[in-house]
Amino acid sequence: MYNFSIEISDKIANDFESKLKTATTLGINNIEVVDKINGISLHQMNGKQLEEIRDLLIDYGKRIVLYTTYLDVNDKESFNLLFRRALTLNVKGIKIVPKENDDISFVSKLSKTYGIPLLIENNADSFIKDETALKDVIADKNAYVIFNPFEIVRTQRHPFFHAYYTSKIKNNISFLRINDGLYNTHEPIMLYHGCAEVKELASIMLSRSFDGYFSFTPYLPDMTLEQYKECIDTFKKQLKNM
Repeated sequence: MYNFSIEISDKIANDFESKLKTATTLGINNIEVVDKINGISLHQMNGKQLEEIRDLLIDYGKRIVLYTTYLDVNDKESFNLLFRRALTLNVKGIKIVPKENDDISFVSKLSKTYGIPLLIENNADSFIKDETALKDVIADKNAYVIFNPFEIVRTQRHPFFHAYYTSKIKNNISFLRINDGLYNTHEPIMLYHGCAEVKELASIMLSRSFDGYFSFTPYLPDMTLEQYKECIDTFKKQLKNM
């Protein structure tokens, strides 16, 4: 019915199999990976290591829906290897973190060639801090958006009323981060105790037939398994009331 995805922090589960077990405990089958799997970046894996990860995904009935890389977009050789290995693992999307004035056209071409969508996320500390910057970066690049409402809060704006409602990125959003935070201190806080307007965002996105992912990440400092569970349960209860 709805698509949930999750990034399990290293503090909760250090190795990849433990992360898959934790995801099973939380009832989520779509996995997000940031840069390394068992300490190795995807583009650096050899054939045996890649097969071990593939076998684990099959054994646990999981799939990687988002892989985040911090590779320099000019490192063409590494990006070629990354996409090739991502295809082997049936990765559904690759997030890049470009610098201002980076030309992402080569990575965009790889995305089209391999059929793996490219994703960009807003971050208050980067040049991609809002919906306007997101639109500019993804324009004509076969790229999609990871919309992070807490990062909008950190720019002193309302994620729903200011950033989403009048934006031109609505049809390009593939992931909605499920998080929350405060305007006055810019601190993250438990879901629905802050100003991120996740309820409003999820509601209007579903009314527009959103078929992307509601993404749970360790956005709280030292986020515990119990806090993951609380966020997921709270969001599910809200969905039932929509």
